[in-house]
Amino acid sequence: MSFVHSNNSECQSVNFYDLILKKFGFSFGLRYLCNMEEYMNISSFLIGASTAFFAMFAVHILFWRTKRTRFQTVLGYIMAVWAVWNLKDLFVTFPGMYTEKVLNWIMVIDGWSALTYTVFVFETVMPRWVTRRRLVYLSLPFAVFTLLYIIQPQQWVIYAYVVFLWLYAWMIVVIGYVKMKRYLSYVRKNYSNIDDIDVSWLKPVFAFAIVSQLAWLFTSLFATVTMDIIYYISIILLWLMVLHYSWNFRPIVVEQEQEQPQNIHRNPSSAIVEGVLERIVEEQQLYLVKNLTLTDLAAAMGTNRTYVSNYLSQVRGQTFYDYINQIRIEKKSVPLLREHPEYTLDYVANESGFASISTFRRAFLKLTGKTPRQFITDSTPEP
Repeated sequence: MSFVHSNNSECQSVNFYDLILKKFGFSFGLRYLCNMEEYMNISSFLIGASTAFFAMFAVHILFWRTKRTRFQTVLGYIMAVWAVWNLKDLFVTFPGMYTEKVLNWIMVIDGWSALTYTVFVFETVMPRWVTRRRLVYLSLPFAVFTLLYIIQPQQWVIYAYVVFLWLYAWMIVVIGYVKMKRYLSYVRKNYSNIDDIDVSWLKPVFAFAIVSQLAWLFTSLFATVTMDIIYYISIILLWLMVLHYSWNFRPIVVEQEQEQPQNIHRNPSSAIVEGVLERIVEEQQLYLVKNLTLTDLAAAMGTNRTYVSNYLSQVRGQTFYDYINQIRIEKKSVPLLREHPEYTLDYVANESGFASISTFRRAFLKLTGKTPRQFITDSTPEP
């Protein structure tokens, strides 16, 4: 197994096949290197930039952001861990440090970063599931591989570790996606304002993770030096996307839903008479309450939220979220836009009970098939 010896004008091939998993789901085995000194300078710059990125957000979240949720605190610690992880990569850029032994050890250490992804995903879709004890249990296989490599520093251990990381990554993606679907179903059944508790933004994160796994499989077989550069840029973009969508995120603990009858008409003592729910919502104008919940509606009706949810799904074929937003559009937004096209969309959204203009736009488009601006244009008579 030979390494690169570079001259100013020469480029020599590297005859090794190192399968290095730099962070979660990426392989950085370098088959060909041209101008190692120049590469190391670029690599050092990117390592420094990524370290500064993670350190900056870690300090901001943990020290400057005084009012933060548990999720945001966990995210701050993840940023701090990634700052340290990136900083240690500078070690490989030192003279004489770019060796197979060092690269293998960096891969072993970097594999532990999978735990940060695990904590992030589980804390998002299963708040408070992550505890110190569970984190220790999750760490056991990583500790076993690390100990095994200390005892047997051979390439087959690295290959086995890579396979484990691949399977572990897919396990987290699958579990996270299933839990995300359940979480989304729960919040749409119980909340009318989901702006700060929605996890739909996890879908592109999972999509990126899948692409990363495929990229890792390809680059572990046909890797190039540019993958190191791509890694640091992509990892910054990934976590920047996460920070953007989750900056004000406050996860909701998904409660165990009670078993519901398949047909409410078979249980008349608990069934809600058709039309009663709609009448109460409209007469009391509950739809104008920005943070109205299913529990609030059930209390106004003097019944259980399970029966209300069952009525909405089986009789109306809607979730609580969709029903309330529909009433907001029909009873308030549409009349306001028709009678007062001069009103701003922010004002109309606020008067209709929406907590944000973005939710108002999505709900309006879904119900009418038009954007609010298009609706105003079509409703305004020509002179």
